[in-house]
Amino acid sequence: MLLRASLLISLLVGLAVRHSACAQSLAGQLVLDSLRNHYHLPALLAAIIEPGQIRYMYGGVRRNDQPTPVTLADYFHLASETKSVTSLLAGKLVEKGKIRWDSKLLDVVPELRAGALPPYTAITLADLLSHRASIRPYTAGAEYKSLPTFSGTLTEKRRQFAAVVLQQAPVRPTTGQAHVYSNAGYVLAALMLERASHQSWEVLVANAFHKLKLRYVLGFPNRHDDQQPWGHWQQEPADSVFTPLGPTHAYQLKDYMAPAGDLSMPLPDFARLVQLHLNGLLGHRNYVTPQTYQTLHFGLPEYAYGWGVTTLATTGAPVSLHDGSAGTFFCHTILFPSQQVALVVLTNDGDAPAQQACYALRRRLKQLYLAGKL
Repeated sequence: MLLRASLLISLLVGLAVRHSACAQSLAGQLVLDSLRNHYHLPALLAAIIEPGQIRYMYGGVRRNDQPTPVTLADYFHLASETKSVTSLLAGKLVEKGKIRWDSKLLDVVPELRAGALPPYTAITLADLLSHRASIRPYTAGAEYKSLPTFSGTLTEKRRQFAAVVLQQAPVRPTTGQAHVYSNAGYVLAALMLERASHQSWEVLVANAFHKLKLRYVLGFPNRHDDQQPWGHWQQEPADSVFTPLGPTHAYQLKDYMAPAGDLSMPLPDFARLVQLHLNGLLGHRNYVTPQTYQTLHFGLPEYAYGWGVTTLATTGAPVSLHDGSAGTFFCHTILFPSQQVALVVLTNDGDAPAQQACYALRRRLKQLYLAGKL
């Protein structure tokens, strides 16, 4: 998908969304601008998502060495928020009877059985999506250096990657935890979905998002159009000015790892996707059934299927959340079904200040929302 070809349409859509959604809260906008300036972020955006409406606020620039302002039509890298998409695809295939949550990896992809270590013989789709398969994390660049070069289609690369991973010793949870967060586990889960559906993960995403009328690209936005937002990072931990990373920068994710974290979307499109989840948790059927949404978000404690799990301190009501960052963007999503609201906050920087700013903005927006000031 080339972004240049649809830039005018995207801008018009973004302007329309801004006009319709923006009775922008002055209080919320002031908080956003203050935090963006305090943390020196290039751009900062937020969506307040309710069952029947979504409101937006945003500010900043696409890259911090140029004055072009960010818009709602701009694409932002979602990184590990992509896991919720992979899990949603799994839920859809489970509903269709193509696969089960308890389907075993080595039954669905039997050619992996010969080389797999004994601890992996019984791992299931549910285990992989909930990070309970003890698969090596592959969350750091150093883990990829020892891998061989994979070839063929993306599905073939995932199968070759799986064969390597299943020969590596399992990683056990630390004391008090039930899971070991693993990007690799999501690649293996995607391989199961591909085998069950006879379609690549990329085609599954394309079909689902076409049906839902959601825009997206794979990979960093400026690799498709250099006028889109650039990711940023600190060259040194003490830097207060972030370095923009151009489309030719060497840093990128492995293409076969996309199911774990390589989607980019405009905020309004991702917010509408989150709204589907919120409405599903409130009992409304849309892309999948309310029961499936409950399973995805709260089917297991601590981490369910594409969503972390916690509770409200005041009432104990369930809350689901996830962060996404591949080091150059940051996205924070949280759903409060009992309060009928969800929040998405994102920025085009991936360092600690970005995380701190997004968390702080989420807290303040939630306070303003509960106080009736949004």
